Amino acid sequence: MAALRPEQILKILEVTDSLNLHRESVMIPLSTEDEGNVTILADRRVRIVVPSNKPFEERLTELRPVLAKMNLPSTQE
Repeated sequence: MAALRPEQILKILEVTDSLNLHRESVMIPLSTEDEGNVTILADRRVRIVVPSNKPFEERLTELRPVLAKMNLPSTQE
């Protein structure tokens, strides 16, 4: 299990920003997990766990389509 670097977190936030997802509604654990996952929590925040079994850049390119298919919480102004 590895830890995410600050620049990796910023790259993830660039993807969520491009979908107009408010940063306060995004939760990114600092540790990775084997498979990783993207889920919507009960409080409507999006939890993005980066997988450790794939290169970060590969997972990053997959993230936008995964998020786009989800019923994301509306943008907070």
